[in-house]
Amino acid sequence: MAKSKGMNAVEAYLVAYNAASFAGWAYVLAQTVMYLSEHGTNLNGLFDRIGYALIYVQTGAILEVVHSLLGLVRSGALTALLQVYSRLLLVWGTLYPFDTPEIRASPALVLMVLAWSITECVRYSHYALGILNIEVYALLYLRYTLFYVLYPVGVTGELLEMWAALPYAAAIHPALKAFLLFNMSGYPPVLYKLYTHMIYQRRKVLGSGATNPKAAQASVDAGGAKKKRL
Repeated sequence: MAKSKGMNAVEAYLVAYNAASFAGWAYVLAQTVMYLSEHGTNLNGLFDRIGYALIYVQTGAILEVVHSLLGLVRSGALTALLQVYSRLLLVWGTLYPFDTPEIRASPALVLMVLAWSITECVRYSHYALGILNIEVYALLYLRYTLFYVLYPVGVTGELLEMWAALPYAAAIHPALKAFLLFNMSGYPPVLYKLYTHMIYQRRKVLGSGATNPKAAQASVDAGGAKKKRL
């Protein structure tokens, strides 16, 4: 169900940002699925197919921190930074510098990319439509349900990628290896915090799990300039 409403410049920009981010992640997801259907378990060419698109679209998420700092969205800058930081570490700290099969042609990369891209396709489309005041309950449901599977899948891929990067990081400098290990050690408490937070949000938004138009509208109303968390 859609409700007409005028948009100001900030809302128009946020719609464009979310739509562009959705398009980028949809491209990464489609290319990954097509590559796997064509080559099966031979992952030697996967990074060549999606690697730089993945790096660019994920780097674009830095704008979410900027949005928070400028007060365009409701989420705090620190929260946005923490959410973006770990992925930037993966794309710029492992995938980009280390051109090795253990990192760029591993099942861990597949796990990570599929979890990220599916999550972001749902998230960005939900946010863009929310700013337009278009209610799509299926997207709302997926936004607050897929994390049960995608969070552990994505984290597993991320940790395996960093683990594979450790010997190459150590060859550059022991401090770089220590830095990666330090970040890996923070995953369990952060995952627990995010997981329990999303469970709480799911109960808050979806209630008992039945279709809840009021909850769906409340989620949509959370969007827009100074309302919508990107």
